[in-house]
Amino acid sequence: MALFKYTAVNDKGEEVSGTMEVDGKEALVAKLQSQKLIVTSMRKVSMFLQQLKGSGAKIKMEDVLNFSRQLAALVKANIPLDQCFGVLAEQTMNPKFKEIVKKIQDDIIAGNSLSTAFEKYPKLFPPLYAGMVKAGEAAGKLPVVLIRVAKYMESSARLRSKLKNAMIYPLIVICVAIAVVIFIMTVVIPQFEKLYGQFGANLPALTNVLIALSHGIGFLILKTPVNVIFFGSLFVGWVLLKNYLQTEKGKMQFDSLILKLPILGVYIQKVIFAKFSNTMGILVTSGVPILECFDLLSKTVGSKPIEKSLNEARERIKEGEKIAEALRKYAFFPPMIVQMIKVGEQTGKLGEAMDQIAEYYDEEVNISTAALMSIIEPALMLLLAGMVGSVVVGLYLPVFRMHQLLRKTY
Repeated sequence: MALFKYTAVNDKGEEVSGTMEVDGKEALVAKLQSQKLIVTSMRKVSMFLQQLKGSGAKIKMEDVLNFSRQLAALVKANIPLDQCFGVLAEQTMNPKFKEIVKKIQDDIIAGNSLSTAFEKYPKLFPPLYAGMVKAGEAAGKLPVVLIRVAKYMESSARLRSKLKNAMIYPLIVICVAIAVVIFIMTVVIPQFEKLYGQFGANLPALTNVLIALSHGIGFLILKTPVNVIFFGSLFVGWVLLKNYLQTEKGKMQFDSLILKLPILGVYIQKVIFAKFSNTMGILVTSGVPILECFDLLSKTVGSKPIEKSLNEARERIKEGEKIAEALRKYAFFPPMIVQMIKVGEQTGKLGEAMDQIAEYYDEEVNISTAALMSIIEPALMLLLAGMVGSVVVGLYLPVFRMHQLLRKTY
């Protein structure tokens, strides 16, 4: 994906400009043509510079979530859309988001549909969001769909919160452990080394290993020419790895590796299928066609191997194959999901079936998060205790030996 800045002309001859994140120039032209815009100029913009430019007033997910709730309530009250956005613009505290809400209001007043207005801001209103709104407009059920969109946003926010909370504690412990180790290696051990050097005795192997590690870490961190090279190499390596993981091949390899991990992989799969079933249930209930559902699901599932499977399944469904049979061919999809989808297809209640699966996986994610934390906490404590214990034993072994020698002598 790349960010492009464009200038175009609408069907009234008016010039419009903006930015859009797309796969390439052809995708940008096609996207703008679908919005009845003729491109007059375009240029690629640095994503890094664009992020720096907009960093002053960042739009948070909570802003979009509150917006969705309020919009659903206003539309349900039968208030005209242009007036809804006027009210929302007044209530929005974030100045950057307020500006976008006003632009959407201008689009609606100009005669554009709500989904078309949302499509201009894919980072705030992703294809899934805009697709559901579009389906609601086509079916004449916009108020109902907007309520579902708000519920979906709340569900997604809860899932993200669970993942964040599960990661905060381990990250804090790991950072503290690294800081403690660096302090011991660069400050404490050199003091003991000087002390033992005065006696000139042979030191135990563990103590020698600790002193050698202290020299190595001190050399890398405290020596100015060396630490510049060391940290510079780490930064370059991190940038290269990050760029590689942003490629299709890199994403595929990384996501495949994550899904195969013994405990974490199973947990990630549960999170993915909780999101998959919840999203599909919302889309089907909102009246989005099945092929479009799979197109939107593949873009939001967040895992390249499963995304590939969904795209291949979509092609099979397009050729007339049943949804359950198309998904059964891929080992990623649990038998329970496939069976529930099959029942939903046979009874004509696919949306309800997906909602039941979503409830099941939401509960599974809750249980797995608690179980994972119960494993991670003691494991990290044992690791930290082992590291500190090894250092303490290594530092005081020479003292114990000298004490024993003195006792034998006297």
